[in-house]
Amino acid sequence: MKSKTPIKRPVVHPGEILIDYLEDAGLSQSEAARRLHVPIGNVNEICRGKRGISPLFARKLAQLFGSTSELWMNLQQSWELSQVDDDEISNIEPIKRRA
Repeated sequence: MKSKTPIKRPVVHPGEILIDYLEDAGLSQSEAARRLHVPIGNVNEICRGKRGISPLFARKLAQLFGSTSELWMNLQQSWELSQVDDDEISNIEPIKRRA
């Protein structure tokens, strides 16, 4: 059996996913902020990609949408890793493992 090459998908900011969740639930940003007990600016900045999702915010989103906090934290971590400039690590030589 031939192994499949993983599909490289572009990484999106978790705010884009939050926008989809809000739309699917029929919630405005202000209604979500009220339900999450956070300032509207926090929700808006995440949706605009100007702010990341903290562990507490991930727990709140999981509670609101019936998802998991790991979903939101994984989205955040994937986004952060995608923002690392490969030039910053290109001069690091990997250690060769002993047999």
